[in-house]
Amino acid sequence: MRIFFITSKLNFKSAGGSVDEMDLMMRMLQKNGCEVTAVTVFSDFNDIDRPLPYEVKKENIGFKGLLGIQWEAFKIFRKYSNQADVFQVDGHLLLYAAGFYRLFGGKVPTLLFFNRELTAWPLNVSAFFSGTSRKESVLKRIKSKIRWHIEKCLMMPAVRFVDFYTFTSSFLQKAYQDFGLKPAGKSWIFCDPYDYLATLTENNITEDFYQKHIKKTGHIMLFYSSRMSPGKGFDLLILAFSKVKNKDNFKLILGGTGPEEHLVKKMVHDLGLDPYVEFPGWVSRQDLHNALKKADIFIQARWRQDMTSLSLTEAMVFGLPSILPKGGGLEFVAGRSALCFKSDDPDDLAEKIEELGSDYKLRSELSKQCFIRLHEENMDYIKTIPKLKSILESLVKHID
Repeated sequence: MRIFFITSKLNFKSAGGSVDEMDLMMRMLQKNGCEVTAVTVFSDFNDIDRPLPYEVKKENIGFKGLLGIQWEAFKIFRKYSNQADVFQVDGHLLLYAAGFYRLFGGKVPTLLFFNRELTAWPLNVSAFFSGTSRKESVLKRIKSKIRWHIEKCLMMPAVRFVDFYTFTSSFLQKAYQDFGLKPAGKSWIFCDPYDYLATLTENNITEDFYQKHIKKTGHIMLFYSSRMSPGKGFDLLILAFSKVKNKDNFKLILGGTGPEEHLVKKMVHDLGLDPYVEFPGWVSRQDLHNALKKADIFIQARWRQDMTSLSLTEAMVFGLPSILPKGGGLEFVAGRSALCFKSDDPDDLAEKIEELGSDYKLRSELSKQCFIRLHEENMDYIKTIPKLKSILESLVKHID
């Protein structure tokens, strides 16, 4: 079976975890007898620092606008139609091109993989930073509304002609369904594939590592690292930590850099939290893993309700108990390995920090639950990627 992955880019240095999960899928499918080819549509942004077992074909879409990108991607589908048995496509980026390709006679069955939101959806915001609220101009609001209606009413119906959809959470599936996609009968939920076995081996981590090093006394290290951008929850976490009564028992590590870094540091300073907070900045992957080894609790205070998080999955591989918002993709990923608080409620988050920080037995139990969750059917890449292969094979057989 010849599988063509149509993706934005392969940048292993700075593009985040989505590239790693795509690479893992391609490597495993290739290893299991498939002929895999990656087509990168924004190839100027590729940064490939390792040998790859699959071929990479480089395309470059020059347009930035929605219609231009979809039109160029449509032509890319046509270009490779005689070489592929099935297309697997970045759903949030190229869904309309894939839909119109199938609608207008494209013969190759197509699967859309959704792990992100659409650009037309409401923007992420950091609501607890002071002085950051900016009103959009009337013209910009009108343009956003027009784009939303064009995508939902005129373009989304074409996506229904795609053969199959996969989503990283049921919350993300519902968000696309509410926007007009009809996934019933041809969709599947599986979490972001993450090579936890490689991470365990590289870091000499066993599933009881956390239990052996659990702290009963001393500073409890609270850890969160991500790009400091709108909606990532740094503001909510800092505000909640300012409400913690026994702050001397904790050390808060906030890793990463980004456009809101100055706001993060200002908020820490303005709330008088400098003695309790450390900023390691951007660090290498190995340094990140070393920090996860030393951490006691992982906290991701906010993300889009429909979205999952590879940062959370990685923390779970190190057995870290988590504190997360209730009722969304983060809780779905963590399962029973997290203590959850009422979304966007800094007082409840502060209470959960105090509760988990003071109860080492609870931390130990949540740590054990990390590995139970990692091995579950829709989470473990060793189980999910072979199922993905079966789905792709069925699409090809159906067309034949």
